[in-house]
Amino acid sequence: MKSSFLGFLTGVSLTTLVAFKAVTFQPNSATAEVVNIDGLYIFTDSRPIMNYDSLGVVELGFVSGTQYESIRSNLIKRARKDYPNANGLILDLNKKGIDKGIAIKFN
Repeated sequence: MKSSFLGFLTGVSLTTLVAFKAVTFQPNSATAEVVNIDGLYIFTDSRPIMNYDSLGVVELGFVSGTQYESIRSNLIKRARKDYPNANGLILDLNKKGIDKGIAIKFN
């Protein structure tokens, strides 16, 4: 009886060890490091992988400049003002529409 129990326990132990595989992070061509500007992670033409909550949308009306940096800077300023708890901003830039950013908070 002891030998069958010992054999069973050994079999379960080996099966458990073989069943679990160590997972390692493998970067691929879509892997990137996101830039942090004024405390916000800025996502342009991309979405975060981590879970997040959408806090709200900041829109840009009339802007003195049409360069990416000025638009991004104005969206960041509005997001920091309207959503001080945000730690990310997903930019949605439209050539013929209103530029906006979605303020997010990572879970």
